Amino acid sequence: MVTVRPGPRPTGEPFRSDRYFEVWQYSVGHGRLLLRSTRDRPPATASSTRRPTRIEVHFTGVGLMLLGPAYEGLVVRSATDEESSTVLRDRGIELEECQYVFALADDPSMGFGVSAPPQGHEDGGGVDDPSWFGHMVGTG
Repeated sequence: MVTVRPGPRPTGEPFRSDRYFEVWQYSVGHGRLLLRSTRDRPPATASSTRRPTRIEVHFTGVGLMLLGPAYEGLVVRSATDEESSTVLRDRGIELEECQYVFALADDPSMGFGVSAPPQGHEDGGGVDDPSWFGHMVGTG
């Protein structure tokens, strides 16, 4: 099971995986972002079998994001004070209550988000099964 460390102010690295993740859904009106690693996509090594589970990482209260369409390996970590200051200053925004800056790679220039702390979930769902986090309005 995937766990994301709880806490009022996240620190460190709440999530890391070597699996392939895609930006799966984003709902502008509700500020929700879902990254998913499906069980239907085989691992990078040709001799390996498909994964028995899917993993979802869900962000709420998304106020800003810079994402690639996919990540071969995903790191979600709290940005350092310096990285957070740079992201916020360069984009002219201020954090709202319960928002934090998260880097989506070891290097935040590869992706970041400003949101509430993310949640992770791992289950046996298939590519067409709905998200464990529920339907995202405006995603079709």
